[in-house]
Amino acid sequence: GEWAAVAEKARAVLAIDDGNEDARAFQRMAEANRVAPPASSGSSPAGADAPADSSAATRILPASFAGGRYSVHGFLGEGGSKKVYLAHDTRLDRDVALAVVEGLDGDALERVRREAQSVARLGDHPNIVSVFDTGEDGEVLYTVYQYMAGGALADRIAAAADHRLAFEDAVRYAAQVCAALAFAHGKGVIHRDLKPANVFLDDDDTAKLGDFGLAAASDRTRLTQHGTFLGTATYMAPEQAMGQPPDPRSDLYSLGCVLYEMITGRPPFVGDDTVAIVTQHLNTPPIAPAWHRPGVPPALEALVLSLLDKDPAKRPQTASEVRRALALTPSPSPDFVGEGSTGGAAGAAPQDPIYRQTFVGREAELRQMQAAFDGALSGAGALVMVVGEPGIGKTSVCEQLATYAAMRGGRTLRGHCYEEGSLSLPYLPFVEALRTYVLDRDPEALRSELGSNAPYVARIVSEVRDKLAVEPPASGDPDDDRWRLLQGVATFLRNAANVQPLVIVLEDLHWADKGTLDVLTHIARGLEGARLVIIGTYRDVEVDRSHPLSSALAELRRSANFSRVTLRGLGAPDVQKMLANIAGRDVPWALAEQVHRQTEGNPLFVQEVLRYLVEEGFLQRNTSGQLHRPNSEISLAMQIPEGLRDVIGKRLSRLSPETNKVLAVAAVIGRDFRLDVLQDVAGVTEEELYAALEEASGKGVIEERRQQGTLAYRFTHAFLRQTLYEEIFTPRRIRTHQQVARAMEARYASRVAEHAAELAEHFAQSTDGDDLEKAVHYGELAAQRAMGVYAYAEAARLLEAAL
Repeated sequence: GEWAAVAEKARAVLAIDDGNEDARAFQRMAEANRVAPPASSGSSPAGADAPADSSAATRILPASFAGGRYSVHGFLGEGGSKKVYLAHDTRLDRDVALAVVEGLDGDALERVRREAQSVARLGDHPNIVSVFDTGEDGEVLYTVYQYMAGGALADRIAAAADHRLAFEDAVRYAAQVCAALAFAHGKGVIHRDLKPANVFLDDDDTAKLGDFGLAAASDRTRLTQHGTFLGTATYMAPEQAMGQPPDPRSDLYSLGCVLYEMITGRPPFVGDDTVAIVTQHLNTPPIAPAWHRPGVPPALEALVLSLLDKDPAKRPQTASEVRRALALTPSPSPDFVGEGSTGGAAGAAPQDPIYRQTFVGREAELRQMQAAFDGALSGAGALVMVVGEPGIGKTSVCEQLATYAAMRGGRTLRGHCYEEGSLSLPYLPFVEALRTYVLDRDPEALRSELGSNAPYVARIVSEVRDKLAVEPPASGDPDDDRWRLLQGVATFLRNAANVQPLVIVLEDLHWADKGTLDVLTHIARGLEGARLVIIGTYRDVEVDRSHPLSSALAELRRSANFSRVTLRGLGAPDVQKMLANIAGRDVPWALAEQVHRQTEGNPLFVQEVLRYLVEEGFLQRNTSGQLHRPNSEISLAMQIPEGLRDVIGKRLSRLSPETNKVLAVAAVIGRDFRLDVLQDVAGVTEEELYAALEEASGKGVIEERRQQGTLAYRFTHAFLRQTLYEEIFTPRRIRTHQQVARAMEARYASRVAEHAAELAEHFAQSTDGDDLEKAVHYGELAAQRAMGVYAYAEAARLLEAAL
């Protein structure tokens, strides 16, 4: 009996404060004693009427509030600056829950006061936990709200079999929450923290939305600063996580997360920490609910995935619209089992979790990078080099840092270096990063940040020229002009970082041109006092003593702001966690250990091995979604390919011949390839081309990108492109280079100078005399362009190639 009471009180506290570790500990002890907690019968949204832990049992309670109107009978829980008490309204003779906020001052106190007023103006609604009263008692603010007997929706989910609710219950609760949201949004109030712990059930099983503690009125001044993180990461809309002002569609995204959890038994995104979860909200499409629970009605699945769209404009626009869609959602028929069904949103997201990216471990490395950004917030600029072999996770760890920076009010700009034969312009990674920034800035703000450096930056970033109507200065002394260009870029980045802290990620510096390394070195000399972090990634296995990056690193290491993050293979426990995240289910330790032994913990290799084992049938998914070995007599260790290139080759072989043919052409174009050029060369119909790209995208081989408003694609890893390229029969490869060069020449006729280096590389692969003549011509043209922006080393390289 005592353990049953403890369990009940623990559940009550968790409904109010789901991060209370003391309550979780008592709940675990109650479960260990195998006592089922009785139904709640208390007097708050949590359904509790007594302390939940031993410290609360001896807590000195305030006697009353509001001049004695609310007499306090017990303590229910606390979170942050809020304490919740069980109280009795002596005037109306009813039990209530009374939330008190204390210990705040200044803007924080004013924000809470205004938000309490916003919630109070909601009035009564059958699907909102009623707010009876708000006021101030001395130095504390209090809110009095309705008592709920059915506990929180989070408890209902936790108690359900496999944590999944019946479809009709999930739809009914979601529709009732929609009614609450439609009413609140109509009053101009946005909840901002919708989650199962904030949805409560009445004694007649009616869902009511409560705990508007973070609610904001859309027609009032927001006191929350840009970049401030408010809410619960697991259920938070991407724009809200980035500190942008939420709107009603942000609440609808959170509703999508709650509905996803009700029908699948798990949130759409899980991770080791807040940054990992938010990164997935920003970048990762959700797995279709039917993958986790076969039989999800297609219309319901399509609605959930539309609610979880990253772009608010592509979600349903109002809660009323969602409620109407829920009303039209049919219940599944008894014989509709739908094993393996992906519902009606088959093209909305990768349907098999083994083809999605995942991130685990790297805690120490991330802490080092986050510390560099934290220092930059105070003006201690930093240069960090992230180093490791191919597939070790350099890009992934930079993505995590980008999310962390955004959550702290910063911004990340990215630039890429490209392998020989691909897009090649002097200073290209800096040009890409600066172009992104320039296009997003207001002209006047941009003019202020550039100052007198605008003409020099405009020489390499044409968008500056177009936006500010400035022209590059006439050439003078070459060395002086080159210094002014480098100084202009460095000063521009410092000024921009003073407005908003910046992280500049330069990927694949082992492919960088000398000009890029010169800019990097120049910026690194002036990082002291800048709110700027430069992150460079490179493969140490490709940088020997003769490599241009090697000499640049020797100089960069002299800077006090320089640090190096070396990524090694994951340990066996992290490999097990990674496999479990990809598969969406627990993975046996024996399998994880075998994969770790064969892959040495290389994340890309780990992912490819799991995909291979599933595709070849050595691992299969059972009816509950868990991976198992259909034939225990076959040794998995003997089936794992020995090398990364081998396992990638085997996976590519499982694609259709038509898709391999299209991808081979794409591999000749480069890791990044435009759709129009690919279509010109592939020699297939438009429908066949789209089918091939769809298959490759679904299997995680390529990903879609937008380049200046043009649709483009990119191999998800350079190894995929390299494997395809090296498998092409040499005469066929020469001919394909020739075809690509001619297609590019036609497509880029009006701006061949921008693509001259690419054209020179492709034409140089030909054996035709006319093509080789063009290779020389375009090589000279590219060299002239490099000279025009003072990239003398790049010009010399291009001229040597022409010779």
